[in-house]
Amino acid sequence: MYNDCITYHLSVFWFVENLRYMHEGSVIFYFISKSKAMPPHSLFMSDRGIFMKRKNRVILSLLAAVSLAMVSASAGVYASNAAASAVQDAGALSFVTTAKDAVKHMEAAGFVDTDGSKLQAVILSYDRAIPASSVDTDTYSIDDYGTTLRQEDLTQGKGPGQIKKVYVNDKPEMDAKGGTSSGSYVIIEVNTDYQTGRFPRSYAITMYAGVTQKKAIRAEKGIILPSDEAITNYTKETYVGYDPQTGKPRAPEYYNYAKEGSYHIRGIEEYQLHTLENGTAFHAVHCFDEANSQYWDLDLPYALYVPKDYDPHKTYGLLLHIHDAGSMSADPRLTLTESQAASNYASEDFQNLARKNGLDGVIVVCPAIPEFYAMDEAHPHYELRMARDNWTLSCAEPAIWQLMDHLTRQYHIDPDRIYGSGQSMGGMTIMAMAAQRDNYFAALLSMSCKWGNNFNKDYPFNGTAYYNMPADGTIVWQKDSHGNQVNYNNWFYMVSDDNILYLNTAQENTEYRVLYQDLAVVTIPREELLLDSTTTARKRNASIRRLTARPNETGIYQAVLTGSVSHMSAWFYGHGTPACYEWLLKQTRKTEMARSKLPLNRPFALADQQKKDADHIYSVDREDPSRIVYYPTGRPGAGTEGYNSPVTALGSKASLPPGWTPSSKD
Repeated sequence: MYNDCITYHLSVFWFVENLRYMHEGSVIFYFISKSKAMPPHSLFMSDRGIFMKRKNRVILSLLAAVSLAMVSASAGVYASNAAASAVQDAGALSFVTTAKDAVKHMEAAGFVDTDGSKLQAVILSYDRAIPASSVDTDTYSIDDYGTTLRQEDLTQGKGPGQIKKVYVNDKPEMDAKGGTSSGSYVIIEVNTDYQTGRFPRSYAITMYAGVTQKKAIRAEKGIILPSDEAITNYTKETYVGYDPQTGKPRAPEYYNYAKEGSYHIRGIEEYQLHTLENGTAFHAVHCFDEANSQYWDLDLPYALYVPKDYDPHKTYGLLLHIHDAGSMSADPRLTLTESQAASNYASEDFQNLARKNGLDGVIVVCPAIPEFYAMDEAHPHYELRMARDNWTLSCAEPAIWQLMDHLTRQYHIDPDRIYGSGQSMGGMTIMAMAAQRDNYFAALLSMSCKWGNNFNKDYPFNGTAYYNMPADGTIVWQKDSHGNQVNYNNWFYMVSDDNILYLNTAQENTEYRVLYQDLAVVTIPREELLLDSTTTARKRNASIRRLTARPNETGIYQAVLTGSVSHMSAWFYGHGTPACYEWLLKQTRKTEMARSKLPLNRPFALADQQKKDADHIYSVDREDPSRIVYYPTGRPGAGTEGYNSPVTALGSKASLPPGWTPSSKD
């Protein structure tokens, strides 16, 4: 029955099309197309084919017989020629085909949004031209990463990944004007107007898509029938991650991963990828690890953006951006797509902003730190997580210093305009680096992170003793920018004259504020950024500009995110707030050197009266909220020399409170 219907409707479709082709102005065709006896809805399509009522099949058959009788001899010759042409065309294309056979290629087009890479459109390449009027949003259905999200996964927007617009084009690309009147490419744009609370495991997950053609398409040459089988660009893969809380593999997770070569992501094309696979990763040597006091050699993957018009006779800034622990990988594309940072830094807007601030452009480097690295046969899974919760660093951190030194030698970099950017683990790392080389960075944009002091890394906390990275004068400087001998372990002192813009969630980074207030009677300007369904870049820009315009005894500012927030919100929304970049590129190393450090290069001492207010809260016990640990109140005029920040250990309840000393724990 199904095949009979298909055969019948195709023969009717062929007859009508060819009758129109042979004698389009004929009264008979007009009658067929306009007849009240056979209204247009009597011939209809469904996902099972084209159907007619029995009465209408009889009418059309009679009309067909009459029309054939009216065709003249000359028209017959014309028809013969047309038929021959049709046969010739049929040698290349079947008049009737299915979506499965007609679609020759599928490509996913994406971009990097504030919450990471996101599918923007699917481009279907057909084997024949299609009129624009033949497709619409009902022609297709789609399955993509966005459609798997639930409303509770979103912080803004709705309908993620749903089809928004369908049009044809004569080029395999999106068109802001809505395409062309005819073309062999069908562009299916999807909704990207939403925000998530987290980034998935890989950009390849965000780029997968499966498209099903649900309705028949009348092409310029023939008809393309729907297909129940989706056209896809992905394979199903199993992901097994590492859980730092337990030190064991996580439970398996299952995702659709877009196949390599089946997608492109706009905004990161200009980055050079230096990988382990292509042999261009940076080779770092003699890198100290504070976990074991050993020196290691390793190859560091990274992505590098150099402006197209780079001229060694001109002057450029250098920006280091470091990813968070959730995106640890040897693949540099992950750090380019987990947030909008790298895409923004390589954008014309950012580069133009740099030019307005006296540079000829900014070179951007994004290291890719794998979770584990094959050091040697004895250490095939060496852990490289850089910034640990006991304020120690892995050998990947000095490897980054060596890469920075290499780039400043290779390119014409203004030493007054080197910038740091990082989120979570990456933010912690650039904060630690800022103390190791005084005023090396002109400014830091640090998100969802903190850093602190640990003068006693050798104390055996949680059964393990660590080591202090030596100040060798090369990787770690021994003197400040004015030539004075300093101890980089006194982090609160070392960064007190730096230009820093923090973006944190509430209570995420308060220790330095408390110490500066209690010891030096200095208040750090703070502004609240409320994130809800009404937040916009304009509102956030206004908040940041208002914050950074406030009088300040230091160069440090803090934006506190409230409302619908998660740990990742700081960098999702931070990099979606251009005012952060406006502030960043106005800063120079000279402004730091002209500013005095806070007088914290003195021993720490407790005040007689200990404050127990909201600002001094370090932690609240979840099971018993009455058990509160406070930051110690320092005596005005004392410093942070010898002061130790609180210490925790992943996967353990062991902890050391703020202000701890080895003697207090013995």
